[in-house]
Amino acid sequence: MARPETINRMLMALVMTLGLLAPLNGHAQQAPITDEQRRFLEVRRRQIELKAARTQLQRTEELFRQGLVSQTELDRARTAVEMAQLNYQEAVLSLLSLQPRISVRQAIKYQTRDGRKWVRLTVANLTPTFDDTQFRLLSNFEGADPIPEALRTRTVRDIFISLRDAGTPGPNGQPVSRGTTIALPYEVHIPELKYGQSRTIEFQLLRDVQSVVVAASYKGQQQEIQIQLQQAETENVVTITATQISQEADLGSQATYDLRLERSTVDVRRFQLKVLNLPRQISYSFLDPETQARLQQINFPAGVTEQRLGLRLFLPERADADVRIDEPLAFWAVVMNDKQAARFSQDRHYTPEEIRRSRVGAVRLEIIPRGVGRIEVSAVSLYSEIQVGETVATNLTIRNTGTRRLDNIRLTAEYPLNWRVELVPDIIPALEINREERVQLKILPPPDVPVGDYEVRIKTESYAYNRRVPSEDKIYRVSVKARTNVWGMAGLIGALLLLVIGIVVFGIKLTRR
Repeated sequence: MARPETINRMLMALVMTLGLLAPLNGHAQQAPITDEQRRFLEVRRRQIELKAARTQLQRTEELFRQGLVSQTELDRARTAVEMAQLNYQEAVLSLLSLQPRISVRQAIKYQTRDGRKWVRLTVANLTPTFDDTQFRLLSNFEGADPIPEALRTRTVRDIFISLRDAGTPGPNGQPVSRGTTIALPYEVHIPELKYGQSRTIEFQLLRDVQSVVVAASYKGQQQEIQIQLQQAETENVVTITATQISQEADLGSQATYDLRLERSTVDVRRFQLKVLNLPRQISYSFLDPETQARLQQINFPAGVTEQRLGLRLFLPERADADVRIDEPLAFWAVVMNDKQAARFSQDRHYTPEEIRRSRVGAVRLEIIPRGVGRIEVSAVSLYSEIQVGETVATNLTIRNTGTRRLDNIRLTAEYPLNWRVELVPDIIPALEINREERVQLKILPPPDVPVGDYEVRIKTESYAYNRRVPSEDKIYRVSVKARTNVWGMAGLIGALLLLVIGIVVFGIKLTRR
């Protein structure tokens, strides 16, 4: 029989346990029990079982000493204590293995003066923990092993943090290049992060993106959180960047710059678009990259922090004092609100300091006009009629109608078999803008050339700024006629004249009769 004091202690422990579990059961009706609470209750239940098993072992040992129970019953009681001890240790280990939680508090992207992009990342240890009351409840009973202090602190050690690419949707909808590390350092080691403690880390982005995957490795597990980066507050409401800062373009052609606009606020805003310090000879248009619609203003809907635009310049056909060949021309693409736009005029030149003080979104761009080489070949006539045995001699005019000097102009000809064509000179070393050069063309058919129409193709090849200049071939047509017999023709004409004279004389005589 059990001793009365032992039974009383067991009843008191049971009443205390039921009293502690009652609030939890009442709370469970309002909200589901979490995994942490369930494991906590499991440890408490194993504590009670271990305590009861040890009490039973003490009673069995006392009865064995009195000779009231056998050795087998004593061994069974000892085995029950060992099993209860094992179950209790297993419950404690399960409670200790609760998954730590590393949370991202903040991820702000900002740009330094040298143009590099950075992310300021703040992480915190929000692993579920136990308060003092719960910890004392687990620790305050007789015969129980001590509860590890780690249950209270929940400190996470050896955390490795990296930033990875969130990926872009591919043809099948799956992210492409997801998981690639895109920031320096590739991995940051945090030796220890206590419960509730935060840590701020800075990464340099190797690729400018709007969202990243924060990968955290600790305690043999991986945690990935995809987040949208927050734009840092700057002096400018909008930050504008360009992929192509400096470009070359031929006169009479176009140049397009890809622009990206970012802002730190998420409210609805409307901005004006302008280009400053650009000569009037060069016109421009801001374009929507998808619809190619021309824009003067851009609207940021609520929640949109990034937009893309195209800036297209139209260069004039000719250079002048403001647009000079091979000289860089700097200008600014700016984004501003209505109040800021009233301060700027297209009629004057603004210094970089004035633009920076205005607190508008601006990016400095550059265009380098390049001259275009054009060659023109002309002649008074590109057609000749000759007789068999004759030659063609004429002049060609080579003119530079472009905006850059032509170099190494070479003239060649394609002609029928057994013909000869002479071009003098056949090489012109250089030809300045709006200048011309005369070339003598001589076509020599063979002596026995058949009667008919023939073609001689004149080709020109030249270079301007080490680039080949396209040119149009000219075709000279030659019509070869049969040679006329002069003496036979003269005799025929003479005979015809004599015949006419004879008819006239005969008619006169006949009239007199």
